[in-house]
Amino acid sequence: MNVRKLALDAIVKILYDGGYSNIVINDTLKKYELNEVDRALFTRLVLGTVEKKITLEYYLKPYLRKKTKTWVYCLLLMSIYQLVYLDIPDYAVVNEAVDMASVRDRSFGSFVNGVLRAFQRNERPNIEALKGMEYLSIKYSYPEWLVAYLLKDYDEATLEKVFMHNDNPKAMAIRVNTLKATKEEIFNYLDEKGIGYAESKFVDNGIVIEDTIIRDKIFTSGKVTIQDLASQKVAEALNPKKESIVLDLCAAPGSKTAHLASIMENSGTIYACDIYPHKIKLMQSNFNRLGVTSASCQQIDARRLKDYVKAKSFDYILADLPCSGLGVMGHKVDIRYNITLSSIEDIISLQAEILESIHDLLKVNGEMVISTCTFNKDENERQVARFIANHPNYEVLEEATYLPYEYGTDGFYICKLRRNY
Repeated sequence: MNVRKLALDAIVKILYDGGYSNIVINDTLKKYELNEVDRALFTRLVLGTVEKKITLEYYLKPYLRKKTKTWVYCLLLMSIYQLVYLDIPDYAVVNEAVDMASVRDRSFGSFVNGVLRAFQRNERPNIEALKGMEYLSIKYSYPEWLVAYLLKDYDEATLEKVFMHNDNPKAMAIRVNTLKATKEEIFNYLDEKGIGYAESKFVDNGIVIEDTIIRDKIFTSGKVTIQDLASQKVAEALNPKKESIVLDLCAAPGSKTAHLASIMENSGTIYACDIYPHKIKLMQSNFNRLGVTSASCQQIDARRLKDYVKAKSFDYILADLPCSGLGVMGHKVDIRYNITLSSIEDIISLQAEILESIHDLLKVNGEMVISTCTFNKDENERQVARFIANHPNYEVLEEATYLPYEYGTDGFYICKLRRNY
């Protein structure tokens, strides 16, 4: 099977048919038997071309006089990606692209050849000469509207650090599941297996590793779980006491719920809620693997909780709110193209609905953590400020935004509040 043809089909699905990159890639790799080298090349071609789409379009634009077929356009983008970013001989890239075009439609073979040969001959446009929003948009491949939106909250230098960090491969972070293992036990195991690792200073039980452990027995047995370090920080911020009654909203896939259970040593009760049946099953499966016995999965719309739960029912609430996901754009590369200003506004309204539904469910002197995996202030600081203005019986105890480059994490917002009366 031609790896580049598979990659081209995947790119078209993601950029033009609404496919999600992780799903399209996983489905393709399940369907076709590829060796490790081909699997790696396929994944790199797809993710790289999608991630660098705006930059590649900037390079390609001078060579297209009119609109061409979608598959031809994607083939050109994928080819320029290889010419610019990968260590593959130019002639091999061009010949492969021409062959693919000719097989699919002979009339496009010479066209693809002409475009790519012209790109090879000519000097590339100097992106470094661009300024401001245009520079950030084209160099790092983010839509200009999104760059402008984020510049409301951060200066250009800070935003460039975020984008630059997102360009680098993200190391895998795991959490030691203290219901089943200790850090020392996991360190010894990783040493025996020859897997490189570094203990996190950012969270209590986090480890950054240099290899995947998804099929390893320490993962399948539930001794560790894959979880971003900033995500681990959320449960630590709430830090519920043993025997507490905890509400965890929008809890799937259950990573934070399981972390809360480990902090509470499987005592008390955690009500892990989600609206979708398949996510309830996913949580139950994860809890079984991790040995979590104190969590009760509840299928419910978080906006309707006040209709079913008595006021002042919980000692702690974790409100890991729906968000735009701008903090995870580094490894979910299609978010930057699928998100819109309108969808962000809808998310902000949904967040406010959820907070309005749960504000009276916390006991007096109880504590709540609001968290998101985004770093724009409309969904975070400004949302919390509106909540406090509407409910002055709450006060902020701690508030932090973690930008990806600061600790090598996803971008995250965590705010801890207390209900005073």
